[in-house]
This record gives sequence, C-alpha cells and structure tokens, in this order.
Amino acid sequence: MAMGCSDRAVNVNWLSLNDAQKQLSQPDFAKLADHGSLTRRIRTACPELFELKLIDQKIIKPNEDERALLELDTTTQVLSRRIYLCCGDQAKIFAKTIIGLTDKNKLLTDRINTLGEQSLGSILFKDPLAKKRVMHLALIPYAHAFFAGVDQIGSHTEKASAWVRRSVYEYEGCDLAVYEAFLRMGEPKEAS
Repeated sequence: MAMGCSDRAVNVNWLSLNDAQKQLSQPDFAKLADHGSLTRRIRTACPELFELKLIDQKIIKPNEDERALLELDTTTQVLSRRIYLCCGDQAKIFAKTIIGLTDKNKLLTDRINTLGEQSLGSILFKDPLAKKRVMHLALIPYAHAFFAGVDQIGSHTEKASAWVRRSVYEYEGCDLAVYEAFLRMGEPKEAS
C-alpha cells in the first residue's frame, strides 16, 4: 500500500515534454506523450479483461499544484475522481481528475457525477471541441501524497515510482485537470 506524505515533503518536478524525452526510452516517451484515450488503448490491448474501477469521487480542497494548474482561488473546492484502468486484476493506470466547483463548471461536474464506472474519455474524446492544452510529465515516488489511498500499486510492482502525466482539458468553457500514473512503465534511462 502506498504511504502518504505531505506535498511539501516530496515536491514534484514537472517536466516539459522536451525535458522528459531526454529521460525516457523512445517507446515509453511515445506512450506518455500520446494525446489519445488511455481507456481506449488499454481496452484494445486487453479486450476480454478490461475494467475501469472507481476508487472514489468526492469534494476536496485542492493542493497547491492543482490550484495553480486550474487557476483557482484559495477558497474554491474541487470535485476529485480517482480510478484505475485495469487488465484483469492488474492496475495499469491510476488516474485522478479534478474540476473546480464553480458556477461555470456546474453542468460538467453534474455530468461527471453520473459517470460511475464509465470513463471520462466517454465525454472528452467524443467531442471534437474538447482541447488538451497543457501536458507535463513527472516521475513521482509511490510514497508521495499523490498516491495516498491507492492500494493497487504496491502489490503489483517492485518499482519505487511511476511516471505521471498531467493535462488540462478545456471542455464546454470549463477547465479540468487529469493526472494519469503509468504504473508499469520503465525507470528513467541511464545518463550517457
């Protein structure tokens, strides 16, 4: 089980795609930089055993990274939705979506609240007007608060960290942040 720690104890070093590419093998970078639907990718690779598992969906106070990414004031709370994308009993992706609880986001938060165990991609990737604006990558230790309460990772991998992609989507005038942790991806390549 992942152990939590405060965000201040372990800072996240978000990298641009160009900077991250220097640390990754070409196949791993291609997976992380891909703009397509992760749900579709895993469902295609694992058609018989694919499952989306909802971990939780709740209203939380955003951390500093989330607040800055979505340009929220210090009083705004967010809807947080955390899921696994699995192939059989193995979690491949841990994902967290956050959206500010503001008047302009109300229709989208209402739609997200009804998703259950359907993917967010069922909304975002069906609409050609949805735009992915920001993408960064980071190698985040499993001991970081980002993974607090995520129990599928420790039992399935011997690695100490996972590559995480963070993106901001613009959809129907709303901004939402999506964090996706690739749980079974290689470690950074050795410096040459």
